[in-house]
Amino acid sequence: MLLNLMAFERLHAGGGGRGGGNDVTAYVFFMDNMIDSPRDVALLAPRRVVHNTLGSDKAVARMFSGLSRDVVLEPRSALDGVHREVNAYCRRRWHRWRANLVHTYFRSPWSLMSLAAAVFLLVLTVKQTVYTVLPFYQGGNN
Repeated sequence: MLLNLMAFERLHAGGGGRGGGNDVTAYVFFMDNMIDSPRDVALLAPRRVVHNTLGSDKAVARMFSGLSRDVVLEPRSALDGVHREVNAYCRRRWHRWRANLVHTYFRSPWSLMSLAAAVFLLVLTVKQTVYTVLPFYQGGNN
């Protein structure tokens, strides 16, 4: 259906010799940039961004990749501003660093809980060291 709508946009001669617009093409191009793997589809489906009727998340990811393979997007598309904002967000160093940290080290809740426990134990160790050393320096000042 999306492929037929994209073809209709390109071939329909409506509105002063111009094509029928590029809204569906812009949507397909934008979604292809958002979806790279089945994990992306699994993330977007519960949030109602993608309605998966193909059966598997892998099929949806392949579909969007295939639909936008030879597509040329016009510079003034409907989603051009959104696409630029998403790219600007992803280029920021802090966001790339945080995403890399989350994807590399915090894939499971256990890793987050072990980090919290390690920080807690480090704080307790520093506190114990301070309370052990503090009487020595306070006793020497008397």
